[in-house]
Amino acid sequence: HKLGLFISMSLAIHNVPEGLAVALVLQPSGLSNIDTALWSIFTSLPQPVFAVPAFMSVNKFTPFLPIGLGFAAGAMGNVAIRELIPEALEELSLELAVTTTTAAFGIMTMCQIP
Repeated sequence: HKLGLFISMSLAIHNVPEGLAVALVLQPSGLSNIDTALWSIFTSLPQPVFAVPAFMSVNKFTPFLPIGLGFAAGAMGNVAIRELIPEALEELSLELAVTTTTAAFGIMTMCQIP
């Protein structure tokens, strides 16, 4: 019961930045505050709607989990290499950017070691 509540709260908190991202795009375009808030909420509505069917079919897709995680890791690596690192190099010295990137990679690797 506690784990389910923890996961639900984590997902709810995770939706806040997504709603803010939608609002930050819509607000300057001239939408009212109410319309902006409603569209921000609307973008999160599919999650609870599809949560039950996803939960019911998760066992059928377990063999594909490594493939999906591999694609996700590749996408994240692509964003880091093509966008984040070049932007860091624009703002920081080469030495500081390399040191920070290496330290972050090392910390994340250490978090994965049992």
